[in-house]
This record gives sequence, C-alpha cells and structure tokens, in this order.
Amino acid sequence: MKKKLAFLAVLSGLFVNAQSSWSLTGNSGTTPGTNFIGTTDNQNLIFKTNNLNRIVIGENGKIRFGTGSAINPNYDFSFWGNPIFNVDDMATSVFQIYNNPNDYIHFRVDGYNMIDYLQEDYGKVVIGSKTLANCSDCNNYKLFVKGGIRTEQVKVDIAANNGWADYVFKKDYKLMPLKEVEHFITNNGHLPEVPSTEEAIKNGIELKEMNILLLKKIEELTLYTIEQQKRIEALEKKVK
Repeated sequence: MKKKLAFLAVLSGLFVNAQSSWSLTGNSGTTPGTNFIGTTDNQNLIFKTNNLNRIVIGENGKIRFGTGSAINPNYDFSFWGNPIFNVDDMATSVFQIYNNPNDYIHFRVDGYNMIDYLQEDYGKVVIGSKTLANCSDCNNYKLFVKGGIRTEQVKVDIAANNGWADYVFKKDYKLMPLKEVEHFITNNGHLPEVPSTEEAIKNGIELKEMNILLLKKIEELTLYTIEQQKRIEALEKKVK
C-alpha cells in the first residue's frame, strides 16, 4: 500500500510540475521546438474567450478567425465576422497584397498620401465579372468593367500635339469635296473614317479616338459651312 501511495505521489508531482512549467505570466529560458503552445498530433488548436472559439489553427496549418470551428480548406486564412485593419497613416506602404514585394504587387495602401494602388506593375483589374473580357486587344488595357460606369468627371490625356484635330484648319489640309462625301455615304452608309455599325459592335470604340474623330468631322463641317456662306454672299452680290 505504501508503494502505491509513493508511486501516486510521484505521478502527482510530475503532473504538478508539468502544469506549472509553463507560466501564465510569461516564461524565460525556453527552447524553440521543445517549449511551445500547440499539438503534437493531427488535431486543431483552438483559442477561446467566453467559451467561444476565436482562433482555430487547423492541423493542416490553415487558420480561421472568428466564432465557429469550420476551416475553409481552400484558403490559408479565413475571417468570420467584420474585420477592420488600422494601418499607420504616415507610411507609404502600410498594407500590401503581393506575390513578391519586389516584383508583383496586387494592392498597396499609401497612408501618407492617402492613395490606394491596384496592380502597380503588371496585371489587370476586373469589376462586375468573374472572367476577363473576350477581346483580341485585351493586353492594351488595365481596367475592365462589366455593367457600366457612373461618374461625374472623366479626363483623357492626349499624348502629343498632333493627337488633336485642329490640323483640319491648316491651309494645306485637303478637305474632301462634298460630292465625294455624298458618294461615300451612298455606297457605305456611314461617314468616311467613321466605323460602321457592324465594326463598332464587333470591335467597340476608343472614346479618345472617337471624340477626336467627331471633332474632326465638326471642324470639316464648319469649313463646308464657311465655304457655303461665301458662295451665298457672292450670289447675293450678283443678284443685287
């Protein structure tokens, strides 16, 4: 009986030592790999407050934040609830999502200048669709929006001086005779240089190029009107 009591006392002492070897007020002299909080089998590690799960670290290394215990196997981190990120507003790279910080940044917050950056170096941004638009010239564009854009102001940069249509007013500009314009419209059903309905539907239109083209047609129309006014005035003089 005494041997049994002694044996139980030893076990109790080992249990107490095991329980007290990791202090709730901090620890020192620990050995990484030997002293740790976690599991040594294929079980999840759960952190609770108020008897509710707050953080679940799965045996597969995936982590869930928030109540509940189900871990999404497709993602390394999942959040359940309403997450908020409070970042340092005095830094230019306070929050980043990237493949490689020196190569491919998907998203970056510049807290100092209050600017959010998307796809700084490569890639594209798609809004309102699960797939990229089916277009032969997709590589020429960065932003794709399905369903329309509503805004108060849009500004398009013009790359060079010759990108605008005022060259129509230069003296050496060759204005197409109205007879030729009429012939073109009769045969093609649209103005010269302007895409047909079929072409516009198939290829879309470039807003900058179309605005410049429409301005060009307005300026040509102005020249036709001026020329017509001169002829009217000349005829009026003859009549008088």
